[in-house]
Amino acid sequence: MISYTTFSFFILYFGITWLVYSLVPQKVKWCVLLAGSYVFYFISSKGHIIPMIAATLIVWAVGLALQKLDKQCKIKRKQAEKAEKKAIRAKYNKYKGLVLWLGVILTAALLLVFKYSNFFIDTTNAIFKTQIAEVKIIQPLGLSFFILQAISYMADVYYGRIEAEKNPFRISLYLSFMLTVVEGPIARYGQLGTQLNTCKYATYEDVSTGFTRVLWGLFKKVVIADRAVILVGSVFDNYQNFSGVAVIAGIAFYTLQLYCEFSGIMDVMCGLGNMFGIKLPENFTRPFFAKTINEFWQRWHISLGTWLRDYIFYGISFSKGFKNLSAKAREKFNPYYANLIPTAVALFFVWFTNGFWHGSGWKYIVYGLYYYVLMMLGLFLEPLFAKLCKGLKINRKSKPYRLFQILRTVVIVNFGMLIFRADDLKTAAAMFKSIFTDIGISKLLAGNNGFGLSKYDYAAIIIGFIVMVVVGLIQEKGIDIKQKIFNLPYPVKFVFLMAFVFVIIIFGAYGEGYGVVDLIYANF
Repeated sequence: MISYTTFSFFILYFGITWLVYSLVPQKVKWCVLLAGSYVFYFISSKGHIIPMIAATLIVWAVGLALQKLDKQCKIKRKQAEKAEKKAIRAKYNKYKGLVLWLGVILTAALLLVFKYSNFFIDTTNAIFKTQIAEVKIIQPLGLSFFILQAISYMADVYYGRIEAEKNPFRISLYLSFMLTVVEGPIARYGQLGTQLNTCKYATYEDVSTGFTRVLWGLFKKVVIADRAVILVGSVFDNYQNFSGVAVIAGIAFYTLQLYCEFSGIMDVMCGLGNMFGIKLPENFTRPFFAKTINEFWQRWHISLGTWLRDYIFYGISFSKGFKNLSAKAREKFNPYYANLIPTAVALFFVWFTNGFWHGSGWKYIVYGLYYYVLMMLGLFLEPLFAKLCKGLKINRKSKPYRLFQILRTVVIVNFGMLIFRADDLKTAAAMFKSIFTDIGISKLLAGNNGFGLSKYDYAAIIIGFIVMVVVGLIQEKGIDIKQKIFNLPYPVKFVFLMAFVFVIIIFGAYGEGYGVVDLIYANF
């Protein structure tokens, strides 16, 4: 695919699209975005666009069908006697439910066929000792992202949160928008689609703050992440040759790489969105300042977490079976556990889906359930832990305790990243074991480790990390750094931004000795 950080993307795709978009009348701006997005998607996906078109047509047809049924229901209820109104609503709700489920099944089938076919084949072979051959199938670019957007659109029309779009090309723009189709964020139609329909003019402030955010994202991606990947690849590909400390370093550097790459690209996309006059939903809010796993996932990949909450957790929580379970729990347990047990059941499906969404392998499912188990242990043991802290006179609101919570969460997340990055569960277990069996530190020294990083690379990573932490601490205090930069006198702001550009150019990890690094989440 065409990387979001390459010169060709900024000039040939975003640049040309943005220039034409800025010049044409407002009523046709969305057409420019659609054309630019489809050109980008067609070339990046090497022409593999049939699933995108199929999803668009399914979503468009289901949305219109749902809205038609809704209008028919209102007409019938208006004409009917009072005693018949409830039965009419129940009848049409049933029809609408069938249409929604048909749309969800058809769009989900695209995901299951193109992404998980070989996973199902391998699992079947392992369980039943069969020898079914794997199929050669190309996974469409951004499949996991635009399918979730498709499902959210149909569900929102069903619940009456949005009006169904009559123009299929506008639906197509919503699903294929070049700034969200590869790595998200997973935007709802009410968040993004309506903006793509109106296409307001970008202000000078939009362009200026957007450009600042693009630079910050590029800094995280090309200065930090694209260097960290070298060490990560060396350790994970040859973990048997490294000490336990080196494996720990590899895990920590992968966590750093993934965060800087994913959040960095989100910064780039949100910044470019601002330059179009479009506000994309936030996907990260400094997750490594989180004190608990639950808080971490409220700050990390926010758009996925809120999607799972709204369409999986709430969908289960409001079901009849779930309500019956809640009632039985209240009869047998104290109020705390009575509320927690049904929640734990719903959250199982949330975390299973989270892991399954990330990739076609059991390690991804285990990755999701790893967080589920730890979160449930924390919730179920909370009353006992509160008593223990009270008995030991530990102030759970003190700064040292909050620091302990943050460090504990960081450690838990890093072990989760080991599962996520390892080739398979067996490799993850072997690497975890090696941490405690070989604790030598000599192989960490630059030039004597095979990591492929020089002292210059380590210095760039460390300084970049320090800058990132300082900026995060400032933002945690509620200070909007982009706005502060925008409010600077123009000459000062110009010098500052140009200096930032040169820092990225000079210290970015590209050119001789560095390869083009594919986006991790683009594979999902």
